[in-house]
Amino acid sequence: MSFPGEPVLLDLPSEAAVTSVVRAALRALAENRHLVRLSGPELDEVAVVLQEACTNVIRHAHLSDPRRRFQVEIRRQAEALEIVVRDEGRPFDLATVGPPPEPERLEEGGYGVHIIRSWMDEVTVSREGGRNVLRMLRRYRGPSAATGTPEATHAGPR
Repeated sequence: MSFPGEPVLLDLPSEAAVTSVVRAALRALAENRHLVRLSGPELDEVAVVLQEACTNVIRHAHLSDPRRRFQVEIRRQAEALEIVVRDEGRPFDLATVGPPPEPERLEEGGYGVHIIRSWMDEVTVSREGGRNVLRMLRRYRGPSAATGTPEATHAGPR
C-alpha cells in the first residue's frame, strides 16, 4: 500500500556535489512525520545510506564521469520508506562484496555496502533493462499511522 502522491524522482549527473541534493530531497520528503515515521537518528541513518549508495554509483559504476546519469526514487509507503537507485554501470552483485576493512586500519572506502546492509531492512540489487537497480527499504518502528499501535521492532544487525 502506498500513500497518495508521487514519489520523489531525481535524475542526476555523476558528480559528488549531487549527494547534498539527494539528502535535501530525502529530508524534505520526511518532514511530514505522520507519513514518514522515522526519528531524527533513523532519518540520519537513511541519509547516510542514500549518500553511500549515490557515492558508489558515482565512483564505481560511472567512474566519476559527469556525463553519465543515474536516478534516485524515494517513495513513502504505509509501513516503510523505499529508495531505488538506478545506474548504467557494469552489472553489480551484492554477493561479491567481501568483508569490510578492519576498523583499526582506518582505510578510506570499502564500508558503504556494509553500512547500507546494516541500516536498511531490505537491500537488493537486480539488473533491469541494462541497468543496476538497488532497492532499499527502511521499515518504520514507531506507531502505525493506520492503527496507532506500535509496530514490531527490528531484530536485525543494528
